[in-house]
Amino acid sequence: MTFGGPTLKERRAQRVKQRRRNLKALATTPSRALGRATYTGTTAAPAPKAEKAKPGKKAPTVAERAWMDWIVARGCVACQRDGLGHRAAAVHHILRGGQRMGHLHTLPLCDPGHHQGGQPLGMVSRHPWKARFEARYGTEHELLAELQLAYAIETRTPV
Repeated sequence: MTFGGPTLKERRAQRVKQRRRNLKALATTPSRALGRATYTGTTAAPAPKAEKAKPGKKAPTVAERAWMDWIVARGCVACQRDGLGHRAAAVHHILRGGQRMGHLHTLPLCDPGHHQGGQPLGMVSRHPWKARFEARYGTEHELLAELQLAYAIETRTPV
């Protein structure tokens, strides 16, 4: 039953066409204009957070942004230790006394998986099982030290 407007089938077809146009426009837009990571590997890396900081937080400096982009492109450090190869990662901030230590004190962990929500996938997540995670992979500071050494060697830039 129509009342002068498009039928349900016609509306669905219009939505599909619009989605295709949006995807085509998105594919032709440069990744930096979209605020996405520029990693060009085979696995899509999550987009880094926007430059503007939340209230009470500091926006990352150029060096901090370079570090976080590098670790995201590198992939989940725990998956690599498990021999699972590259898996897209999110930035995990290391805490001291419940507070973030800063953007240079971060680890790349997959999400869901080793960052959080990994129990159904058979993974040991950092949240909420920090003790189990550190028993299996080493402390967060040990993992960070290994990453900082690899970053310094690869980029010839100390962290």
